[in-house]
Amino acid sequence: MNKITKLCVALSLALGTVGVYSGDLLSATAEKHQSAHKQQSGVVTQKAGALFIKTEEGTTYQLNENQERRHGHAPFKEGDHVTFVLDENNTVIDAHLAGQAGAHRFVTGKLVHVGKMKGKIKLQTSQGEQVFPLLHQETKTKAFEEGAHVTVELNEAGTVIDLHRADESATGKK
Repeated sequence: MNKITKLCVALSLALGTVGVYSGDLLSATAEKHQSAHKQQSGVVTQKAGALFIKTEEGTTYQLNENQERRHGHAPFKEGDHVTFVLDENNTVIDAHLAGQAGAHRFVTGKLVHVGKMKGKIKLQTSQGEQVFPLLHQETKTKAFEEGAHVTVELNEAGTVIDLHRADESATGKK
């Protein structure tokens, strides 16, 4: 086999392995999901008019100023020391000035509806139907059918920043 063919075979095997394990990620419980998040710290820098967080290791992650406003935070400034949370895709889902803790909460219920046009999700919970805005429409909502038991992670503003299939033991289903 030539080099290009070997490379294609290796890439196909790697993508196949990722596909096998992606189902496991979608069925993660809230506890596993929480541990899948990584908390890091860094300093806010500016490049080409956009804000980034630079860690001590030199890795940079882009900040979304509009997202910070929706979280109820004042926009960060260059030089601010921050702690931030990365999801399993290494996307910044929350950031705070160093020393300030986030107050996220988790809500579990049966998925009633995901509003494709209005960016909202409706759950049937033990407290009745509850509607929460989605931070991003692409917050993994496509993987869940109506009636699925899910756990949403809410930021301080009550916005869904992450979504996972609920732990079977938490829903009482077998």
